[in-house]
Amino acid sequence: MSEKELDLIRRRFSEAYRARDYAQSARLAADGVALAEARGDVAALTRMLVWQGESHWQRKESVEAMAVLQRAAAAAPPADPNDVFNAVSTLVNIAVAERPLADIQALLAQGEAFLGANTQLRAEHMLDLSKGELAARRGDWSGALEHFRNAYRRQRDAGEGPRFTASSYLIKLAEASFMLGDADALVQWCQTLSNVPKEVEGDRLRAEQARLLCYRAGVASPPDARGGGAVTARRVLRWLEEIEGYRGDYARDALHVLLLHGDWLSVETWLDYPGIGEDKLIRGDLSLARARDELGLPARDLDWPGPPPAADPIEEHPPRPAKAPDDLAAARAHYEHQRDWARTEDQRLETDHHSRRLSARLQQVEAAGSNAARASSTAT
Repeated sequence: MSEKELDLIRRRFSEAYRARDYAQSARLAADGVALAEARGDVAALTRMLVWQGESHWQRKESVEAMAVLQRAAAAAPPADPNDVFNAVSTLVNIAVAERPLADIQALLAQGEAFLGANTQLRAEHMLDLSKGELAARRGDWSGALEHFRNAYRRQRDAGEGPRFTASSYLIKLAEASFMLGDADALVQWCQTLSNVPKEVEGDRLRAEQARLLCYRAGVASPPDARGGGAVTARRVLRWLEEIEGYRGDYARDALHVLLLHGDWLSVETWLDYPGIGEDKLIRGDLSLARARDELGLPARDLDWPGPPPAADPIEEHPPRPAKAPDDLAAARAHYEHQRDWARTEDQRLETDHHSRRLSARLQQVEAAGSNAARASSTAT
């Protein structure tokens, strides 16, 4: 009877997880954990712990996720090695987002040791992705690109081992190319993303995200684009609203495209949606973009390191320099308010990336302020 109950839990879990009802999938997995423990079924217990941890992590419940995943990561045979490694891999991802560098490195070493002892898994690409994400969060985009290249190459040769969809690897290559200012490589990855089979719903969004990165880089017509930058950005944001998605990367790129188009009202509206307006710098970026527009300065993307992209504002109007000081003050105040966050992240990851990024934005505020002062002096 208990095996039938466990099979029912498996089916119901799969249905809830696919429907993004992660609260329900976490409850079902917890029921599966209790049942497997009562039966003494180590293999089923380990898998249910992994499922429970993944469900908690989807809900950003990292403490609960780590507690159950650590149990799964310590499981011994007859636990499936794939389940044990999946637990370690997810622990690495949580650590990259929240834990100190030493903890991340220890978990990466644990994952590498496990793969070394279980060579049939061929899952190095999963750790490559995590290494790339760690490098990116530390501001080492050249290193991130190399790790993402390794991940993309290795996952194609991994046979039946654990992997994400091809689009999950390609979007990371596109993002790294953007942050390195390589528009040609960005367009190539965008084209590849557009061409690969879309295995899950999110793959279509990853293709849209690559187009958004192209628009941010000043590419007027990304591969297979539909409707232009602002239309694409609004389409992505509506999708995030519909699924109550907590995908900060999609939202970030969509909002920055809207800033390039001068659509302040849309940005202000979307900032209030959970999971969309959570970027630490975006509210300051909105104020700075508005101030630049009021001063008659061209729109610019504050993260794109290449030549400033040619903007295509929604409407043309004469400069309004008298309005700029208030927006510049708002941008400055927001960025200054983020200093503690930047310092904390830099200490956690043993880098100065976040502080440098914040300082670069404050320098843009001061440069725009100099333009405002000259405009005021000319007017008088």
